This record gives sequence, C-alpha cells and structure tokens, in this order.
Amino acid sequence: MADAPSPTRSPDSGHTAHRFFVFQELLGTPELARFYTDLLINSPTTVTAARERQDFSKSTAYKYANTLAELGVAEELDEYEDGSALWRADPVSGNWSDETTLELGPVIVAVYGATSVDDDLELFVDRHGKAALAPAVTATIEFLKGNTTRRGVAEDLDVPPVEAIAVTQAIERIIAVVRDHDPTLDEVTFDVDVHDRAIEQAPYRRRDE
Repeated sequence: MADAPSPTRSPDSGHTAHRFFVFQELLGTPELARFYTDLLINSPTTVTAARERQDFSKSTAYKYANTLAELGVAEELDEYEDGSALWRADPVSGNWSDETTLELGPVIVAVYGATSVDDDLELFVDRHGKAALAPAVTATIEFLKGNTTRRGVAEDLDVPPVEAIAVTQAIERIIAVVRDHDPTLDEVTFDVDVHDRAIEQAPYRRRDE
C-alpha cells in the first residue's frame, strides 16, 4: 500500500496563522487593542506614558505590554526615558477572506479598541454588532477618498443617516491619527480633510500634540 501524500504547507502559512491569532486577540479585547494602538502611534514610548494617555492602571498596562510582547507585535527596548524602559510596537496587517476579502490593519484594530471609550462606536456596536464595524471602516475610507457621501455610507451599511454620520465621524478621527502607521493605507489618497478640532476629540493622541 502506497504511503499517503503528506499535506502541502505554504512556506509562510505559519506566519499567516500567527497574524490571524494576533488579530483575534486584538479585536477580541478592545482595551488591549487600545493600548497597542497607543504604543504604535507613539513608538518609542514608555508603558507609563501610554497608560497615562489611555487611563489604565499600572498593573493593567504592564499586563498588556507583556501580552503584546508575547504576541510578537511589541518589544521592550534597551533604551530609557525618565528612568523607564522604552517600548516599540510594530504595525500588523493581513487579509481575511470569506465571501469578500477584508484588509486588516492598525486602523481597524484602533477602531475596535476605541469601542471601549467612544460613545458613538459603542452605540453602533450595541445596535449592529461588532462585525458591522469593519464595513463601517471600509465605507468611511471610501468617504474620505471622495468616492461616496455620508448618505451613501448609510445606504451601503443599511443604517439610518444619523447613525452613518455619527459612526463615520468617530472613525475618521481615528483614521486621521493612525493612518501614517497603517501599511494598508500607504498608497491611499484622501480627498476629504478631517478638521483639527475633530482630531482633538479622537480617543488616541500622539505625544507631540
């Protein structure tokens, strides 16, 4: 009897599986996603500075920092600031294919993270579920690119216009802060500007602002 053929495995299948696990952890824990986003947009930064910006306790902040290190998306550097070690987070990205292909990156992670502190995003999730956030992010990007209107977003998401306005405004504030750290947006050009006043209301802020 001939031996059964061994299963063929893509050379980077382990890397793909790891990225999937990373996204599963980040998207499943909004507070962890929020801490990751703060580290990412402020790298290098200290855990103390990140926890103060995001209002985490010391124990929670260090727990999340260690979790991110274990996931391989952040690391403690051999550099210090005000006596505390500096940390650096790396952007994660990948594609998730089901009926359609969804491009995942730091912006989506940041939006999911913000559901724990942004009332408009929290309300949207309560009404439509967490799965509705990813299409909302995609639709907001299309709006910022000038390809649709907020009313068009409402039709695409099948939600009332007032909800589309609220969720796109919440998401665009986040995109404005995070986009420079998201490789999935490297070649994307936005035709719609996000006002500085709106950016100031974002749940994330860069340390130089």
